[in-house]
Amino acid sequence: MLSITRLGSALGSALGSRVATVTASSFQSSRRRFSRKTGNELIYPNRTSSPQITEHSVNAGSTHETHHEKGDMLPPPSTSVSLPAITLEPLFKIEHKGNNELTEVQITDVDGIQVGSLEKSGGMSTIGVCVGAGSKWEGEGTRGINQAMELMCLKGNQEMGSTEIVERLDSLGSQIFALSSRDNYTMSVDCLRDNLDPAFKLWKNCLLDGVYSDEEVEECKDIMGWINTEMMGQDRLKEGIMGAAYGSSPLGNTHFVGDERQVSQITGARIREWREKFFTRGNMFIGGAGIEHAKLVDLVGEHFKDVKEGGPVESAKSEYVGGEFRLQEQNSIDGLTRVAVAFEVGGWHDDDMVAICVLQTLLGGGDSFSAGGPGKGMYSRLYREVLNRCYWAEAAEAFIMLHNDAGIIGISGASVPSMSQNLTFQILEQFAKLSYQNVTDEELSRAKNMLRCNVLTQLESRQILAEDLVRQFQTYGERLDPAVICEKIDAVTKDDLRRIVQKGMSKPPSISCVGPDLDKCPLFEQIAHIRGKDDLL
Repeated sequence: MLSITRLGSALGSALGSRVATVTASSFQSSRRRFSRKTGNELIYPNRTSSPQITEHSVNAGSTHETHHEKGDMLPPPSTSVSLPAITLEPLFKIEHKGNNELTEVQITDVDGIQVGSLEKSGGMSTIGVCVGAGSKWEGEGTRGINQAMELMCLKGNQEMGSTEIVERLDSLGSQIFALSSRDNYTMSVDCLRDNLDPAFKLWKNCLLDGVYSDEEVEECKDIMGWINTEMMGQDRLKEGIMGAAYGSSPLGNTHFVGDERQVSQITGARIREWREKFFTRGNMFIGGAGIEHAKLVDLVGEHFKDVKEGGPVESAKSEYVGGEFRLQEQNSIDGLTRVAVAFEVGGWHDDDMVAICVLQTLLGGGDSFSAGGPGKGMYSRLYREVLNRCYWAEAAEAFIMLHNDAGIIGISGASVPSMSQNLTFQILEQFAKLSYQNVTDEELSRAKNMLRCNVLTQLESRQILAEDLVRQFQTYGERLDPAVICEKIDAVTKDDLRRIVQKGMSKPPSISCVGPDLDKCPLFEQIAHIRGKDDLL
């Protein structure tokens, strides 16, 4: 580090100037006139003595003294003089090592449990677990168990009740989140680094030690019934499209159970049996963001030592069949009919996975009215060719639903019931157009840039980073480097997108319709034959 003496010497040499100091006594008499000229009283409104003033006389050609007699006013500063560049040595020298702990994931096997972490500067830590257990494994007598476990993630255990758990989390500045899906179950804790030890123990108790008393289970069933009753139309639409696409195979299972008979079969004992079967060492991955790797390894070794041995539980393969789901809502809030049409694509392990994401981004879309203000996504294809041209279209948005062994890509939309047939064929026309006509260079470039931006900005969030880490390891057995993902995005071509749509449209579509009036919605038999442009003419 430079000393003060060397710093002053370096500045003086670089400026090539002489510093003349005006003492407080010689300047006192002229302070009032000087302050009226320069606004010094505004800068120092409460000072009782004058500051020390230094004058720098800069002249590239010669050096001379500038004298000011007592009472003389200082000249105004010049704005036309160019000062020479000042080069200072760096105050700190950083030694770059081969491994960067802030960007590279560290992995350790802790007695059969894979533990990974990614350090992130800050005073907060997020730790999560991903278990290979989801609604696609549910069967008769176990329908809705994953949803029930998600809703009861903060229920009591042998050590304390649910009220005490919530109070302790609040006192620690911590939160616990749970999320279940068709493929996996995740639970994470977000906490202050200083409170990591007690927060981790609470999180582990909620994950593995819940008792699920009869009273808590009955309360959970009531909530599940309320969720089913109050579920929004677009959520029912997405649930329906999965059932239409996969029929009675595992991915066709309803994730949000509304059947009273199935809900009534959920008991605390069955939930505990489910946990014992799936929450094993070889079927979970624990990851953290914003935590030292050695610390996380120690915590897992201390608190997960009683987890039994086991591995991934096999599930029957889900076959795409294509079909129809229709639900007539009795009490629609907005009176709109919602339609979704989807086709088969590959899942998370498919070679075209990144290209499928690019295709969804290119289609884009959304609601005709944006609550966040106009302009977002207005250049995506569905905004330009559907929402901006069809006055009756209230929404049109592309979606993908990818799973370990299968996936679908689709477009959902909303309109008044009388225009639902037009909406359905507008959606089919968009897919048909992609199957016979390449997208433009501008569209493809914009979609790639948007997807790349979304991937990178999402990783700035500590919570998303931890969830992404555990999900990727549960799915792939490794974490895909963001740079590698960006390279794959760049490698996507127009032909890739066209090929994906052509392959998807080679099989029957899946259609889901939800609304108060479905009379105008085409039946599956009316659209099952559609394979491209010629079938729409």
